[in-house]
Amino acid sequence: MTELDPDFVSAITLHLDEGSEASLSLAYDLGRKALARGLGILDVFFLYDTTQRELVLSAPVEDRERVAASVASFFRELLSPFEMGFRGYRESNTELKRLNEELTIAYGELQARQAQLVQSTKMASLGELVAGIAHEINNPLSFVIGHLNTVTKSLTKFAHEMPENLSPGAKAHWERARSRLQESELGIERIRDLVLKLRTFSRLDEGEIKQVSIRECVGSVLTILGYRLKDRVTVVTHYGLPDVVECLPSLLNQAIMNLVSNAVDAIKGPGVITITTGADGESYVIAVQDTGHGIPEHLRQRVLEPFFTTKPIGQGTGLGLSITYSIVQRHRGTLELTPAEGGGTVATIRFPLGKSTSHAPEHG
Repeated sequence: MTELDPDFVSAITLHLDEGSEASLSLAYDLGRKALARGLGILDVFFLYDTTQRELVLSAPVEDRERVAASVASFFRELLSPFEMGFRGYRESNTELKRLNEELTIAYGELQARQAQLVQSTKMASLGELVAGIAHEINNPLSFVIGHLNTVTKSLTKFAHEMPENLSPGAKAHWERARSRLQESELGIERIRDLVLKLRTFSRLDEGEIKQVSIRECVGSVLTILGYRLKDRVTVVTHYGLPDVVECLPSLLNQAIMNLVSNAVDAIKGPGVITITTGADGESYVIAVQDTGHGIPEHLRQRVLEPFFTTKPIGQGTGLGLSITYSIVQRHRGTLELTPAEGGGTVATIRFPLGKSTSHAPEHG
């Protein structure tokens, strides 16, 4: 088709003479044959250029406009099969692109769900471990508390019946024993508080919505992460009302722990983490603010993606914030990361308050 072969000459001549539907159909057939033979659009352009030179420019001046119009209509029909092929290719390419995007999204969701499953399994194992430890501590603790109360009562009775002729040395030993006993009671009380917080953290009721104390949730998280905070990071808490809200306790504990853990990581030296809780209209807000290095603006949304991390290789999985975001979504809420005034980041969880949540202060 790159030369004016007999079939083409015959067809174009017929069209120049008749200009009918039949001659245009013949042009369409020639286009289909050209496409079937593997000729490209450049070959058709070459043919058009040759036709212009040999038929249009060689025609009488007074007839040249009519010949040019006929040639143009002929080639429009000749190119129709090419255009239909291009349209089909574009549609196929668009569909392929759409399917590829859906596959990419599905693969990302699969990765995220798998990561969340792994993390949830780890948290469940941690919860079982913590619950087991709390149980094992609680048994001997109850034994010690019982005997400590008995000793305290015995010493109190002895104080009322103490002989007046008791030597000064004996009195000193007695006073020292009573003082050490009081100090032991304070230590036992701290252990009992620790056990209570461990049991609060180890809730394994992930699928159940319950009313829980946010103060207790935060306290249990700070107990678990205490070894990373001491002597370096100061934690300031501002608990607002209501304290008791409806949520998925175990998952919310995990979300708070992830935010506090990230805040600790962001603070390289001494610093402060401020945790603020309370209602804001019909929503409940938990905000964790740190005095760390902050998150660059261009990364602020990417840090919520699964496996994305700004930490060095081997120091971060990139799952903490993405899992927290997923947990917040399960609470029909939002997770927002904003720059803190003076440096650092504020991570804010916001979710709807349950209908049975009370704004009244707790008593006792």
